[in-house]
Amino acid sequence: MEKNKYQRASKNTKKEIRMEFFQTDFGKSLNVRLIRLVIFSILLIGFAIYFLIDGIFIEYSLSEIISAVFFIIFAIIFLWGRHYIIVKNCNNYMINNPKKEKTNKKKK
Repeated sequence: MEKNKYQRASKNTKKEIRMEFFQTDFGKSLNVRLIRLVIFSILLIGFAIYFLIDGIFIEYSLSEIISAVFFIIFAIIFLWGRHYIIVKNCNNYMINNPKKEKTNKKKK
């Protein structure tokens, strides 16, 4: 059983597998949660920008700058986690649902 089958696949194969996976019931429910993570990340980055601007330019507040840094860190963790979840689930989908690969070998 290959553990990193998805990572070694070509770009087109990855797109096909991702589309097939998100057509399943579990994939559809997971996609809703993944979109929620993206929205949270965008909001955290927005708040971080606001806190950085307010903390640096308007009134120098160290607590707002530190809060902004933590918001950016959490936003990056959310986005990385989203990518990790997609790769992990697509890899499991590829392993559990083998697809017959087309071979391009020439006959001699």
